[in-house]
Parts: sequence; C-alpha cells; structure tokens
Amino acid sequence: MKKSLLALAALTAFAGAASAQSSVTLYGRVDLSGAKNMGSAAKGIQNGSGSRLGVRGVEDLGGGMSALFNIEHRFNADTGSDSSGGVRHWNGRSFVGLQGGFGQVVFGREYSTAFLGSQLVADPWGWDTIVVPLNTAITGGAIAKVRYDSSATYRISASGFSFAAQIAEATDTIYKVKNKPVNFAVGYASGPIAVGLGYERTGEEAAGTAKWMTVHGSYNLGMVKLGAMYGTGTTAADHDHRSWLLSAVAPMGAGELRASYGRLKDKTADVDAAKGFALGYHYNMSKRTTLYVDLARNTALTTEKSGYDVGIKHNF
Repeated sequence: MKKSLLALAALTAFAGAASAQSSVTLYGRVDLSGAKNMGSAAKGIQNGSGSRLGVRGVEDLGGGMSALFNIEHRFNADTGSDSSGGVRHWNGRSFVGLQGGFGQVVFGREYSTAFLGSQLVADPWGWDTIVVPLNTAITGGAIAKVRYDSSATYRISASGFSFAAQIAEATDTIYKVKNKPVNFAVGYASGPIAVGLGYERTGEEAAGTAKWMTVHGSYNLGMVKLGAMYGTGTTAADHDHRSWLLSAVAPMGAGELRASYGRLKDKTADVDAAKGFALGYHYNMSKRTTLYVDLARNTALTTEKSGYDVGIKHNF
C-alpha cells in the first residue's frame, strides 16, 4: 500500500511539473535497415537515419514571449547502445532559450545554423541513410560540423526571409578547436522558389583556417522539385575544396523518388574527395512510418564504390 501511495505521489508530482509548461512533448525515431556501406564489403543491420529519443517543451511567459528547451539522446537501435560511444548522453540537442517577436535565442548544444539553413536543405536525403558518406562530404565539403557545444544561437524569420547566426566556445571535447566557431545562414522561400546561403568557420586552425560556404536553390515544378548547390572553402591543412550537387525529388504514389549527382574536389591536391550519384524511393505507409530503399555510388573510392540499404523508419 505504501509503495502504491509513493508511486501515485511521484506521478502526481510529475504531472504537476508538466502542467506548468504550456506543452511538453516526448518524441523519437527508430530506424533500421539492411545495408552495405560504400567503401566496405560488409553487410548487416544498421541505423538508417539516427535513432533518437527526445523531450522538448514550450512555456508561455505572456506578452508574446515563451521559454523553450530541447534535450535529445541518440542511440543505435540495433544494439541499444549510445551512438556517441558513451562520450555524452544528450548527443543530439541540449539547449534552453527564449523566443518572441524578436526571434529566438537558445544556449547549449545546438545544430550549426549553416548546417540547418543550407547544407542539410541541399541534400534530398537530409544527411540520412546509406547516402550519408557521399552527400554529406559534398554539401559539407569534408569541413563543416553538424553541432556545437556551449553555443549561443539566434534565429528570426519574416515574410519568407530567414536569418540565423551562432557562436560557440572553443571548449568542445570532440572537435577540440583552437578558436570560437562561428556560422550563419540566410534564406528566402516564396511559393515554389527557395534559395539560401550558409557560412561556417569551424575554429580549426593549422596551416590554414577551416571555413566552408554554400549557396543553394530549388524550384518546385509540382511533378518534380529540382535543386542545386555549390560549396567552396578551405581546410585546416589549407587545402582548397570545391563542390556541387544537383538533385531532384518527385512524388510517386504514396512516396517520393529521390536522385542526386555531385562532386567534391580537393583543388590543392587535384583529386576527387567524393564524386557520384544516389537514387532512392521512400514510401510513406502512414504519417509516421516509412519504408525506403537507396542506392549510392562514390567513384572517388578505390574499392567497394557502391552501397545500398532497405529499411524502415518510424517516428513517434
């Protein structure tokens, strides 16, 4: 009886804490596929697009202002292990902030604004599935980072225009950069047209300063959405990198057909760091569950140039 009362008290306390928020949402994704990676002959079960479990919330503070937070754990669904290798638990996002008519300001571990505003948008796969090694290299130039610890991020959007900027401390235990990373993104979307630009200085320095800039655009014709992206930058080793990507996404039945072709070249060494195509079909069984099949080929690899996956993704 005492145990039941204690359990009821704990649940009541949790419900009371949750009701203090305007909204608290538990969300996640479980995504697994049978796959063969480019560059490897091994075949097996693996994460297709980063399985995750997160909590986010918003509290109305009045006067058009609200507080928000987001914490997100990434894991390997095939084994249940931490995808960061035990380095950190909230490997996806971990931030708190305020938003209102002035825009949004958050502090903590957050995505690079150049990544969210340009690099991710330019890839039809959104840096997911077996296509990752090819299209992330092309859109990120083998220079850009995805997230930064101890960052301050600002965003605002109005009338189709958007702007975001971020600065982070040079204290990241994974990247171990020398200087503070900074990045920004600007964009415009109206009707079928979307264009944008992203710039990032990673804070890495050696012979040179690592930096990466991308411009992208897309036009939705209805039967197909066409996209293009161009990137240019410098590695910390002072190598000049250039890239481009052409893409197409076409509705087909209850799903969509995706295709891309692009190249990342190290101009200093005069070699291709990545070059090839990707093709896939993602079928929506419901609003939450997707079946997918992808094929990618990177001709810049010396062996095992092709990869494929067949998987299922469920969002909740």
